[in-house]
Amino acid sequence: MQSNQNNEKWPIALLTVSLVLMASGSLRDLVTPVGYWGAWGLWAVMVFILKQRDIRSNFLPPLWIVGAYGLLWLGMSIAAFVNKDLTTAYQSAKVAVIAVMFVAMWHLVRYVDGHRLVEVTGWAVVVILFSLVFSRFLFPLSGNSFLIGHRESSLLASYGVLWKVGAFFLPIFLADLVVSPRLWLRNGFMIAACLFLVLIDGSRTGLLVLLAVGLGFLAVLVQRGGWPLVVRMARWLWVIPVVLFVMQVIDIWAHAGSSHPMKIIEAAWLRTVDTRLWNGDTARLRLIVDALHQILPCQPFGCGFKATGTDIFGKGELMPVHNAYLAAFGDFGILGLTGMLGFLMAAVLPIWRVLRQGDRSAQSLFVVAASGSALAYGMALMFNTFTTEMSEWGYLILMLAFAWAPAKNPG
Repeated sequence: MQSNQNNEKWPIALLTVSLVLMASGSLRDLVTPVGYWGAWGLWAVMVFILKQRDIRSNFLPPLWIVGAYGLLWLGMSIAAFVNKDLTTAYQSAKVAVIAVMFVAMWHLVRYVDGHRLVEVTGWAVVVILFSLVFSRFLFPLSGNSFLIGHRESSLLASYGVLWKVGAFFLPIFLADLVVSPRLWLRNGFMIAACLFLVLIDGSRTGLLVLLAVGLGFLAVLVQRGGWPLVVRMARWLWVIPVVLFVMQVIDIWAHAGSSHPMKIIEAAWLRTVDTRLWNGDTARLRLIVDALHQILPCQPFGCGFKATGTDIFGKGELMPVHNAYLAAFGDFGILGLTGMLGFLMAAVLPIWRVLRQGDRSAQSLFVVAASGSALAYGMALMFNTFTTEMSEWGYLILMLAFAWAPAKNPG
């Protein structure tokens, strides 16, 4: 019995560590990038040691995802060779390492059901919330504290990183809200926390992802139970705006000090409803337009890492295009783009399988949620640069691994 408990605890502990690492993307600024990658490497080694029996049993990861990594890596390697670019070669090596991390994650989550995924995801969100408090009161000069019109940071997750914790973990808590209605208060709090993290970050990409996740969740509810299920869910959803507003008030009070209570409440309300979403982004639009003209001359092998970009500020420095698919196409050629699109297909297929089979089990809903999060990640890449950091790819490897792994069915 004790052995079985240990076998259960170690995968959960390692999965929790991985989620905290991916959520704490700014940790590499504290421990250096080498230290951050070293932590991921140690995690992968421990997973492979723990799951070495499964690996010897030839439990192969899904070919769709392996193929996507392979095509992306091949495109980057060819681009590095053709352009004689060591930077591109170095980045291709990082992609190969990320692929190994995915294999480790896939072997790990094969023994984790949806309820456990909710549990460890919740711990990761709580760690980031505590990091905000820690940064605010013990290191008040670190990060970008704000009231209205600015973006907030913590020691573990700066703005631009913070929103991803909320946006990509949100689908998991939404799924559990349906599967475990008796836990409506806990899930309501976690959903509000996810929304809070996106709002205080101020990312327009994060807000668009939230909108897509919300619409996707509504579509899933209608598909699974029709509008009656939507109406039943509405009975519990009231807790989300209440908790979110309380979080906003507390956060603004912490920054404003002894300001008048009504001003704090007004500021909390404005920050909840007034976002940067409609401000526009002429620089990002120019990057995309210029990239469309740069891509074709770089085919078929690509022009090398960060070659697709524009000198926005006139200082002789290229800013990479804020669209990972255009960047992969221009930098790594047709193979690089095909690899990136392969990840999108890998996110869609589990959802299609659930719909085709008519599976209405609890586990199937978590599979849809994980796939939806992976799709949300793919959507975010349309507005972000191509990167090879585990703080970015960590979300994708987790969600794709869970969506494809034959995990235990929750009771």
